[in-house]
Amino acid sequence: MHSPVNPPGVASPASHYNHAFYIEPGAAWMTLSGQLGERQDGSCPESVVKQSELAWRNIIAILAAKNFSMRHIVKVTSYIVGAENIDNYVDVHKKVVGDHKPPWSLVVVPALGRPHYRVEVDVTASKAMNTDDRSGC
Repeated sequence: MHSPVNPPGVASPASHYNHAFYIEPGAAWMTLSGQLGERQDGSCPESVVKQSELAWRNIIAILAAKNFSMRHIVKVTSYIVGAENIDNYVDVHKKVVGDHKPPWSLVVVPALGRPHYRVEVDVTASKAMNTDDRSGC
């Protein structure tokens, strides 16, 4: 359904990602807003690792609501408060995405929407549609 694109003449990916995924025509798409390490009650753990794990759990739950999975993710953008938190986030990211390695941008920011937020992750996902998924014109 989608295939990695890492052409010769371009530097190899610097971390745990592919440069691009080619998406086949006729695919279903899902775009998520940035997900935080926030619990259903609005509280957040203090650690970057726990916030990162929770953000990814939220992403997985949202994807599953429309029968998407981690394997359908075609783009990730991660926002991390403070360069000192990069390694902690990257460790979680690698565990979650495994060998799938979607294209990924990592942005270090001075702050997110509230003072206790340390991590925000947004994703785009795409999957092949079967005939039952296609609506008529």
